[in-house]
Amino acid sequence: MPFEIDAPCKLNLCLAVGGRRTDGFHNIESIFAAFSLCDTLKFEAARGDESGLADDEVRMEAEDLPPVFSGAFSLRKLPPEKNLVWRAIKLFKRETGFNSAVKATVRKRIPPGGGLGGGSSDAAAALAAMNALSGAGLSVRALEDLGAALGGDVPFFVRVVSAFSAGKSGEPLRAAAFVSGKGERVEPAVCPPLDAVIVNPGFESGTAEAFALLDAERAAVSAETAVSRLSKMDLLAALPKNPAEWPFYNDFLPVFLKTPPYNKCYSAILRELADSGAVFSGLSGSGASCFGIFADLGRAQTAASHLSERWPFARTASVLSKPPDDSDF
Repeated sequence: MPFEIDAPCKLNLCLAVGGRRTDGFHNIESIFAAFSLCDTLKFEAARGDESGLADDEVRMEAEDLPPVFSGAFSLRKLPPEKNLVWRAIKLFKRETGFNSAVKATVRKRIPPGGGLGGGSSDAAAALAAMNALSGAGLSVRALEDLGAALGGDVPFFVRVVSAFSAGKSGEPLRAAAFVSGKGERVEPAVCPPLDAVIVNPGFESGTAEAFALLDAERAAVSAETAVSRLSKMDLLAALPKNPAEWPFYNDFLPVFLKTPPYNKCYSAILRELADSGAVFSGLSGSGASCFGIFADLGRAQTAASHLSERWPFARTASVLSKPPDDSDF
């Protein structure tokens, strides 16, 4: 039977970037929160007579995305080995010995290269789907370890996707976490209900290019800027407070605000979010998506309608909730 699973986006409510590690990555300290804007993945295993014969197939489809993003999801433009869903499938098979061909369709609603973790979330969902289809029964921790080999954000999404696909019930907690290291250290955190407007200017922000800009800026100023301004305790203590009181920041934003062509777009979007009633606004990840937190969903919807007249992507999203009895998160 086909297996369908949602892959939610995340917002970096706060993002501190440390120095470059010996493995080429940067240490980070961040508050991740999973939001309701999501991709949807559908997986089907090959029939018995096709097992081991047909190759895996990954199809990407843009859904509810402006045309400016549609070309990014063609496998003709993105080699299979660069596609995180494809890589997740191959990694799972290599580690478990599962040999049936699978067909995956990814309905994309999360803008690519937007700092929202769409590719990482898709990879996490793919691992969870493969675990269900194969009957391998890997633990969340084992899937998390596999995910770490695919990208720094993937372990967080493995926990979120696993918690929600389990379908447990109960009084919900909010799916947020303090994330550190290169992204592999994930500690659960509780945040209040949040309604956001996510705005993308219509272009991708390359992660490598963003880190290169940040490194160059710091090299020209002082290495002291490479340390976090807030402790983990400070961040977690601030999270449940009114967003208007958050001391959160994103280390990439000051660099982008003085670097063309990002500066005009980001400054304009952040200003328009504030003018539309956002009580907190910022940049997610290394861009290119900005977000605003609103007092309620109605105000967020009004703001999104206004912002969509100027920007190609403006959507509302609410922080996801997870059941408290899920010990794997």
